[in-house]
Amino acid sequence: KTVGFAIAISAIVKSLLQVPLARKIDKKTGEKDDFYVMLFGSFLVIVYTVGLIFIKFPWQLYLLSVVSGIGGACLMAAYYAVFARHADKGAEGVEWSIFSVFGLTVSVALGGAIGGILVDILGFKTVLWMMAFLDFLATLLLLYLYPLLNKRQKGASIEIKG
Repeated sequence: KTVGFAIAISAIVKSLLQVPLARKIDKKTGEKDDFYVMLFGSFLVIVYTVGLIFIKFPWQLYLLSVVSGIGGACLMAAYYAVFARHADKGAEGVEWSIFSVFGLTVSVALGGAIGGILVDILGFKTVLWMMAFLDFLATLLLLYLYPLLNKRQKGASIEIKG
């Protein structure tokens, strides 16, 4: 029951905040504001993950679920805004589908499977610290990408070679 309520709290908070936040982001031109909103959301994800290590009472989990919902709303509203601007014209359906399949479905499936195995081997606290470290690396990646967003704002194109 406790975990179910925690998931509900996170989903409700995210749902209530994401659309108004997206509207606010859309009002500003450029991607600087999107970047800062994503960075803030990423920071909240780290707080949530580390917080899970230290909770002792259900109310603490519920409070962290609010943090998770705010972080998720920030990340998704800003990410969708940036992604929509950079989707290739004529291939929007394919690119959104690739994002959905790999960014939202396969990653959850692999994360759940690998995470479950690691929890059995290493325990929850170790896996949560590992998750926090990966969240931190993802935040560093945002900092690395920031100059590319600024260049895009000035009219230069971003080309990814690989």
